[in-house]
Parts: sequence; structure tokens; C-alpha cells
Amino acid sequence: MKQTLCIANQKGGVGKTTTSVHLAAGLARKGEKVLLIDLDAQNNASSVFPESKSDSAKDSFSLFSERAPLSEIIVRTRIEGLHLLPSSSKLTQIDVLLAGKMDGFFILKEALEPHSSDFDWVVIDCPPSLSLITMNAFVAATGVIVPLQVSKFSLDGIEAILEAKGNTVKRFNPGLKILGALLTLFQQRTTMSQTVVPMIEEHLRLFESKIPPSVAVEEAHLLNQSLYEYQPKNKATKAYLQFTEEVFSLG
Repeated sequence: MKQTLCIANQKGGVGKTTTSVHLAAGLARKGEKVLLIDLDAQNNASSVFPESKSDSAKDSFSLFSERAPLSEIIVRTRIEGLHLLPSSSKLTQIDVLLAGKMDGFFILKEALEPHSSDFDWVVIDCPPSLSLITMNAFVAATGVIVPLQVSKFSLDGIEAILEAKGNTVKRFNPGLKILGALLTLFQQRTTMSQTVVPMIEEHLRLFESKIPPSVAVEEAHLLNQSLYEYQPKNKATKAYLQFTEEVFSLG
């Protein structure tokens, strides 16, 4: 396995799921074997692949609640080389179920270990919180990618991400690195961008790729498609392809 990447930000609406889906699909389009793990109870990443709904009714909740092996949960998607661990609305119960359990932080890591040779990349879509589920992703991951919008609130969230990463490195996963921040809904010429971007760079490396705003993103989600399928020549599609190349070079 080259990298296990968690896409994380405690703030919602920053393009976290869109980034997870298009990074995973983009890597698969390059011929890589990729597992996309949807750990967000909103189920948005899974909804892009409705064909992957399984009759077994097992999902990421089963992984945490009954330690179901990944082989019983992972499903194929229509994109060659891309598999999905689907989400569940019941993931909101996990913090209560695992409270106080000594191995509660290691469930995802231990589930992935038998499959280290099955996939080249694992991409984890984390919930918009620094919950026990997100900490499982941090413990299992080799790298963290932080989607950000240019705003005052994005600066507020960076400190929490850095603190969570530091605690994970100290206690559970010394090899974890923050690979960088990806700016989404980015408009370069605005005063806000020119002011806030240098402030972000004081704390996090920025990927060269910047994702511009595009109504095609929401349209593609509405149609349960990726941008690669819906509008392959769209500016946001091209930006995600460039971002995928950046991440691929890290592998």
C-alpha cells in the first residue's frame, strides 16, 4: 500500500467529500487499486456510487460495532479499480458504543492490515468533527489532507486539526504527516484570498492545485456522478485531476 490518506476538517461544507471522491476516482483512473472509505454518517460519498449498495446490509457501522471484516463489507463501484466501504447513518452512535474501550482507536487500522497488498491507496472521507471515528482514521493513516475554504473560520479550524494530529503522533501513530491543505471554492482575485492565504501558509503547506467554484459539482452529485463522468472538461474537473497528480507523486 502506497498511502492511506484521510481527508479531514472539523468544519462541514469545505469540499471534504467532493475531494475524497475525486481523489479516489482520479487515482483509480490512473490504473491504481483504490479503496474509498466513507466514515461520514451523511452518506454523501457513498451516494455517488448507488450501484454499490449491497444486499448484505453491512457497512462502516458494522466495522465498528461488530468488527465485521472488510472482505464482507467492501463493494465494487462502476469505476474500474475503485472499491467502496459504504457509510451508515448509524455512525453517529459510535462514540457512545466505543467509549472507554482500550482498543477503540485501532479498529480501522486493524481492519485494514490484512488488506495491505489488496490496494495501492486508501482514501478516507472523515466526518466533520474530531470524533472517535476521525481519530480511527488518523491512527490508520499515513497522511492527512485538509480541504479548506478561504475564510476566517478556516483559520479557526486549523489549530484543532494540528492539535489532533500532534496527539495522534505522540500516542498512537508516530508516522502520521499532514501532507497539506487543498483550497476549495477558491477565487484568487478576492481581497479575502489575498489576505487569508498567507495566513494559512504559516501553518500548513498548500497544494499547488486550487479548486474553483463550479455549479457542476452539485449537479454531478445530484445525478450520482463524479465530475469526471458528468463534465470532464469543466474547470473544477481539471483542477481535481491536477490535484490527483500532485498526490500521486507523493506515493
